[in-house]
Amino acid sequence: MPDQLTAQQVVERIQKNIGGPWKASPADTVVTGTPQTRVTGIVTTFAPSFDVLRKAVAGGRNMIVSREHPYWERGMSVAGYSGAGGRVKLQDLERDPTWQAKRDFIEKNQLVIFRLYDNWNARKADAQLAGLVKALGWDKQASTAGGQFVSVKPTTLEQLARSVRDQLKIRGIRVIGKPGTLVTKVAVSHGFFLVPQLQNLLKEQGVDAVICGEPVEWEAGPYFNDLVAAGEKKGMIVLGQEASEEPGSNEMAIWLKSFVSEVPVEFISTGEPFWVPKKV
Repeated sequence: MPDQLTAQQVVERIQKNIGGPWKASPADTVVTGTPQTRVTGIVTTFAPSFDVLRKAVAGGRNMIVSREHPYWERGMSVAGYSGAGGRVKLQDLERDPTWQAKRDFIEKNQLVIFRLYDNWNARKADAQLAGLVKALGWDKQASTAGGQFVSVKPTTLEQLARSVRDQLKIRGIRVIGKPGTLVTKVAVSHGFFLVPQLQNLLKEQGVDAVICGEPVEWEAGPYFNDLVAAGEKKGMIVLGQEASEEPGSNEMAIWLKSFVSEVPVEFISTGEPFWVPKKV
């Protein structure tokens, strides 16, 4: 296997192939490791959790391209989000034993973690959305190029929620709305979700249900709950941030393979963080 490819060269290829002018962003950078590190393999993932890093090392991959930060912060405030406060302070994190253990593992195994977020989102085609629609099995029936709206065979909200849960193989799914609500058209979104985004989706004629990632529980969630209470016959299926974003990280691996051939490239799932107690 050729060993001359460096992490910096991978980053430069990403910048060249992103599909438009590369924009400087504090989010899109080498977060850990040295750019001159020789790459033995690349892993894409939603978040570089300890489990993901261990699997990468076990598979001989030392570069991780992730959507989220390895140290549990976005590195920026979120515009329009009333709960967005100041950034976590690095000196506070460095005193945390979990931070120290993860840093030590990364350094011991000479891992390079490159975060790709803003420029990935800026691409003309929303790969995160396309990946989710594909994972749901709806890519051939999406009504827009991005797959935002999908016409489905008439079903109930409860039946749709069960189908989505089983298709994505997730456990922590949640639903707002009456179980028997008739659904024939679905709006699909992913990730962080605010009231204006929700309102824009509901402007589409005929939308009966919204599938989304993480609606803020004191903003978008209550808004939709009040919408249903006011008499609207609609439903919301909440997947969670990770479950809605994960398929897009697989799309990133497919994309990387189109211009990185010297080393293996693979997607490793971060995995749904939640579990549900069994009934007794």
